[in-house]
Amino acid sequence: MNVFDKICALFAFVMGIILLVAGVFGFFAGVRVWFTLPPILGLLPALAGWGIVRPVYLVWNMNKPDAVSSPEL
Repeated sequence: MNVFDKICALFAFVMGIILLVAGVFGFFAGVRVWFTLPPILGLLPALAGWGIVRPVYLVWNMNKPDAVSSPEL
């Protein structure tokens, strides 16, 4: 990942965390952040947040591929 990819991933990760927190609280009390949802449907932002956080976390922690060596002749 280059620097631009890491910056975009960082912003996506932060947005995902915000959605996760809103969804956890929204499950019990409803959500009124940028939108309004009743208590049970307040879980939906958490699902969207998890869909953002999980891939960013996995890609960020991927092992870099080893240098490809040329075959010996």
